[in-house]
Amino acid sequence: MTALEDLTARLDRVEAELALHRLAHDYCIGADHRDPVRWETIWTPDAVWETGPDRIFTGIDAIRAAVEQQWKTFPIMQHATTNHTVEIHRDSATGRSDVVVLAQLPDHRWSVGGGTYEDEYRREAGTWRIARRRVTRPFDLAPMAPSDGPVHAEDPDEAHALVVRQRHAVDGRPGQSLLQSAATPDSR
Repeated sequence: MTALEDLTARLDRVEAELALHRLAHDYCIGADHRDPVRWETIWTPDAVWETGPDRIFTGIDAIRAAVEQQWKTFPIMQHATTNHTVEIHRDSATGRSDVVVLAQLPDHRWSVGGGTYEDEYRREAGTWRIARRRVTRPFDLAPMAPSDGPVHAEDPDEAHALVVRQRHAVDGRPGQSLLQSAATPDSR
């Protein structure tokens, strides 16, 4: 292999890794911002999205219908994907990443969940897409108290009072913020 061929191969690998990381971001952006155009472009036409053992969606039409159902169910979603690693084999690749998802429930409570994505990617016509995404190690935490979104307070004392009221709404105990109770022995 000549120096130019070696450099070309290395550059292709770097560009592929960047494209695959961007693909992971586009998945989150498409879902969270309810962007059907972005959502559809991340998948191969024959893609498989496996969100659970009994929830397997095959093909772009089924995958689109599944995310549209999520959009109807959850007024707000926010995905945070991290620890994304990829192994590239010419025009195919595998990847793995962890995700934490915040979702607002219809009653305005919030749920936190997540898991690990195990991916298969394909490069078609020079563009990387998800061919298969499987959710493993899923978790869901108990729903949190209702909220219409973040509350902003300019005054630090007002902000503290809001946190204390929120804590009281969550567990029925007045007087301590979450940070205070975490630092206090036997606070639960």
